[in-house]
Amino acid sequence: MNVYAIRHDAITGCYAYDENTLIIKLETGKDVTAVNVYANDPYVGEFGERWKGDKIEMERVAELKNTLVWQASVTPKYKRLQYYFEITSGDEKLYLFEDGIQSSGDGKRGTIVQYFKYAWLNPADVCVVPKWAEDVVWYQIFPDRFCRSDAGNKGGLKILPWGKEDGARFYDFYGGNLRGISDRLEYIKDLGIGGLYLTPIMRSDTNHRYNVHDYTLVDPELGSEDDLKELIAKAHSLGLKVMLDAVFNHCGREFFAWRDVMENGKKSKYYDWFFINDEQFDRSGNSTKDGRYYSFAFAAYMPKLNTNNTEVMNYFIDICKGWVALGADGIRFDVGNEISHAFLKKLRLELKAIKPDLYLLGEIWHRSLPWLLGDEYDSVMNYQFLESVNDFMVDKSETAQDLMYALNEAYSLYYKQINGVLFNMLDNHDVDRAVTRCGSVDGLLQELTMLITMQGSPCIYYGTEIGMGGELKESRNRRCMDWDGIESGKYDKIISEFKSIVALKKLFSQFKDGNIEWNVGANRIVNYVWKNSQGKRLAVYLNASETSIDIAIDKPIAYSRLLDGSTLRAGGIAVLCG
Repeated sequence: MNVYAIRHDAITGCYAYDENTLIIKLETGKDVTAVNVYANDPYVGEFGERWKGDKIEMERVAELKNTLVWQASVTPKYKRLQYYFEITSGDEKLYLFEDGIQSSGDGKRGTIVQYFKYAWLNPADVCVVPKWAEDVVWYQIFPDRFCRSDAGNKGGLKILPWGKEDGARFYDFYGGNLRGISDRLEYIKDLGIGGLYLTPIMRSDTNHRYNVHDYTLVDPELGSEDDLKELIAKAHSLGLKVMLDAVFNHCGREFFAWRDVMENGKKSKYYDWFFINDEQFDRSGNSTKDGRYYSFAFAAYMPKLNTNNTEVMNYFIDICKGWVALGADGIRFDVGNEISHAFLKKLRLELKAIKPDLYLLGEIWHRSLPWLLGDEYDSVMNYQFLESVNDFMVDKSETAQDLMYALNEAYSLYYKQINGVLFNMLDNHDVDRAVTRCGSVDGLLQELTMLITMQGSPCIYYGTEIGMGGELKESRNRRCMDWDGIESGKYDKIISEFKSIVALKKLFSQFKDGNIEWNVGANRIVNYVWKNSQGKRLAVYLNASETSIDIAIDKPIAYSRLLDGSTLRAGGIAVLCG
């Protein structure tokens, strides 16, 4: 048996799914054929008797590239649990205890048998996420480029003609505003969308607004606080959630606290709101690689905030409370991995006390378990999903099996309840657009099908529904929405396909607590099947190869593209449900 592949940890390996249920996980090599966990209350026996656990068969739930993942659910009667594992490979059996692998189930290596333990299932320690987020399809809007309403212009900047392609600089504005978004909410709702995610809308001097100057003021170029209230109220009347973007890792040069520090140096009462390392910190230059103070990505115009400072914590928690009072349903935290854990824990406690189902989303590009233990974020931007799907579509040498390994790995990182609300996406304002990366509308729609029929809270970047392309280079991924083309019917065909795929989210809600079964090999034919406890199945076929294939049509067709009878052409999609 490959003992080096056997792995169990006390954080992701045994955790509370709800107030009554623990989920136990174990990772093994692919040579393992069965796993049992022996579990019971640690005090179940009489004093002096040898402790015995009840045998529970573990289910093989995922195959990764080099290992298998096994899982079991346990309902401990007395809220405590003690356990060990019996691992079988052919005729060989080994046993895993807290102090290592042993050849006997007795577990005796010293005076005390070192069983694994889950001390107590405290309700306050359960990782609870907003259940509504499991059923929402988000729509990300870059406000300056989405829609311009002449009634919404409150600023005085020079506005470029809508859609003109030479506005690549951060200081070029096209005049998209909150009124414009409000005017298009019916369009967004008709796409099948359930929530809006707006990139920053607070006062700034750039079109991206990630260098905030005033956190208390809607940027006049976008409108007013009344415009924001009206937008949220109208969105809610249409059943749409609204998520705002919080830029608390850093600020802009005109933020009042930074201005005070620039004027008064160490005498400023806000000096400790930042990370300043050199008394000559205010010397000119666009980069902070000289270390005079810390900033986001060495950009001098975005000084880094000290979110370890209690005053900073309280200031930004109050900002969030104001957004919640306006009706915000979610908050996305920019550069969410650099904000202090202490701040996030305090923020969650205070905000959830006001609005328990508020959705807290962190922008983190890497594995994020420390932020997803139930006391900080509810979810993160799932770049593992994005890269898994995009890499498969871009790299034609990757097989469906490679895709399965990558997605299974992405879904093995976090608690089950977190997987249900992971913020999955194909692209956003920080990467090349999906259709540009994969190179075709066929590939884009296949990616979209995976996005909608996998666990999580999927997000669509504005313009994806019309096949909008663009590279991150020179901000080509932030082009103006082509409303003239939409209204002329230019994009009717792809919008129709988009709506049909997004509508699958309602079907998939029957399977969000189900199990996935992959049927793939060393080719580019993707097939996975979701099964629920009522015996229903959702089967997805994606033909990412260059030749047609025959598939088994054994259930009603929920959606198809390039399907002739039972023949699925190259680039085709078939989703069966029943």
